[in-house]
Amino acid sequence: GIGARGQQTPVVIIEPHAGQSPPPLDELRALAEQHATTRPIKRFLIHKSFPVDIRHNAKIFREKLATWAEEMEK
Repeated sequence: GIGARGQQTPVVIIEPHAGQSPPPLDELRALAEQHATTRPIKRFLIHKSFPVDIRHNAKIFREKLATWAEEMEK
């Protein structure tokens, strides 16, 4: 999520497959609206390549991704 700790709002960040266009954000929002768990999510971002933790090359570096999302929302 983004925002102050304890008051964060969820964000969905999409990383499209290499060479593919990202899905339209309106389509993602419509899908989110169909499920109670994702209905409250209103922010969707596209990231060209998720940062990975250098200690675990397959693990997404969530802290860096959260910092990036915060910057995108400014």
